[in-house]
Amino acid sequence: MSTTEPKSVSRFEANLLRILRFVLKQLPSEQAMRHVNDRLDRPPCLSPVAIGLVKDSLAKGCVLYLVRAGAWKRDRFLRDGEPRFGRLWDRSPIERIVLEFSPHVLEFLMWLTAVKPKEERTVFSVEEGDQSAADRLFFFLAYEALRSDSELANRLRGFPAFGENALIWLAYPNDFAGEATAVVPSFDVWFSEPSSTILESLQPMLENRWLEIERSKGQVGDWTALGQQGQVQGRMLEAFAMAANNAGRRDLVRFMLATMARVLATPHMAQTFWTGGLQGAGPARLADRLATQRHALALLRNAERFRGWEGNARRSGYLDEDFAASKFWLSEWERFNFTTIAERAQHVLHELEPLRIG
Repeated sequence: MSTTEPKSVSRFEANLLRILRFVLKQLPSEQAMRHVNDRLDRPPCLSPVAIGLVKDSLAKGCVLYLVRAGAWKRDRFLRDGEPRFGRLWDRSPIERIVLEFSPHVLEFLMWLTAVKPKEERTVFSVEEGDQSAADRLFFFLAYEALRSDSELANRLRGFPAFGENALIWLAYPNDFAGEATAVVPSFDVWFSEPSSTILESLQPMLENRWLEIERSKGQVGDWTALGQQGQVQGRMLEAFAMAANNAGRRDLVRFMLATMARVLATPHMAQTFWTGGLQGAGPARLADRLATQRHALALLRNAERFRGWEGNARRSGYLDEDFAASKFWLSEWERFNFTTIAERAQHVLHELEPLRIG
């Protein structure tokens, strides 16, 4: 009877693998963060055994994350302008959604294992444009795992791999609020496979994240903080919606429709749901106070944009190239009863227009 000998790795490699498992949500924070915050001499290279374990963990862990996030769901999304139904692997051939990682991922894991990232003067340098779709997903997962340490999160956002990662902006826009150098990155690369299939899989996660964002605004007491958060959200959501429209992938803004439908499920919502936590009189100028409150309603302002899309979709004819995609958008509109939701959003927005006539 043959037995398989256990694989042996060095202490450095073992720590690196623990950090990787933590990033992939397979290890509790308390078992990994001490390795992140320790300094350990970096070897010239990793052993073939360790490299094999890293590759295996990345391949299985990222796929498992996407499957659990939403890829398993039988759902409809667009493919070449036509609706396709099924699980992710039913909607797209496997060869079009394969995740391929570059050496940048391993380089980051080695950097993170070797240094104390909050104290290290050297930076992890890789430009956003040099990354694959799989790399961008990994850096998103790494940021999500490490952002509980605010000092470390601030450090990571200074690196292009994180600060220019549009998926991080989409899920955690408030983390960039108040940063003078923060520029909303382009979303264009996220609307072609396999990146677009990542967005499809993450629709439930994005819906829950934005529901949390909207519900938390009423607890913000600082006028400046709420205004800065709303400004970042508004710029980011506008960039995302415009990129989705230009790419013919309006289906990927579904999480925004779903979030607004849940937030505005109750008729006659008051704007104090978003601004009721503000403390004190606020800025001296009325215009500044109104601007802060308007920024807090950044998500709701997209309802008018979506109403415009709905109007255009209804004018699309059978011979138009976008006919199938337009009918799909109308089905999404009806699915969320968005005529009613858009009217409720407009009602809330009008509360902040004291000089409105009629």
